[in-house]
Amino acid sequence: MVNLTYDIITERFQSFAEREQNIRAAIIVGSRARQEKPADQYADLDLVIFAENPNSLLHHTKWLAQIGKYYLTFLEQTAVGGGIERRVLFDGGLDVDFACFPISAIAEMESHHQVLSVLSKGTKVLLDKDHIIPRLKNNNIKQNNKEMSEEEIENMVHDFWYHAVLAAKKLRRAELLEGKSIVDSYMKHLLISFIRIQAKLKNGNEYNTWHGYRFFEEWADTKFVSPFKQIYAHYDEEDVWKALKNTMNLFHEVAIEVYQFKNLSYPHENIRYAIHLVDSYYQGR
Repeated sequence: MVNLTYDIITERFQSFAEREQNIRAAIIVGSRARQEKPADQYADLDLVIFAENPNSLLHHTKWLAQIGKYYLTFLEQTAVGGGIERRVLFDGGLDVDFACFPISAIAEMESHHQVLSVLSKGTKVLLDKDHIIPRLKNNNIKQNNKEMSEEEIENMVHDFWYHAVLAAKKLRRAELLEGKSIVDSYMKHLLISFIRIQAKLKNGNEYNTWHGYRFFEEWADTKFVSPFKQIYAHYDEEDVWKALKNTMNLFHEVAIEVYQFKNLSYPHENIRYAIHLVDSYYQGR
């Protein structure tokens, strides 16, 4: 019996795709296609498929048996691109993501910054029956690296502080899990987005901050990484209040630096009011 490997999975999928009229193109992206931070023993295999009817691949699983024995499979949204992928755990713990898109999605991807960022790091073409992949490969060199506008930055700042007040209200209402989710999820997403902005402003707009939270500890400014030990909470009211305050303090520090880099006027009065409200809710317990 042959032990399944990623090479065997790739060969079997390529053979299947070449026979399948529905599949028009397929590429490998991610760590198994790039030179920088290439695949290690824990890396998965990321396949992007363009099909006439992607739903026939997403919502049926019989075809997976042609690739190899698998134990788990489910659907979820792709990390970038707004698509759907079928994730599969094959024999040997081999993890494969089959991201399936309609051919019409090519046009949208040509101007999608995060998609182009992923593609620019490396791709391997498995098949391209209609010669549609060069459109993406030619565009991914010209990434849209424009800096965020003052309006976009201001919107994120107000968004963050609004949710700081909202989290405090939830905690006062004894909605502990709701408050914790705002502090440890929504507000953290905005915080990390601002740390990403700061990193690019400090190091140049071409500085690689990857996507999502990938390699955060490597690209983020070290002075902002260390405080992360103090900004997540246990399921405990007092601990969530502490995490909220620490998250606010760190965001405040990052945002001031971003505004300084951009030569913008920092909205101190607005933020002081939000901090005052949070403090009043905490002290009034």
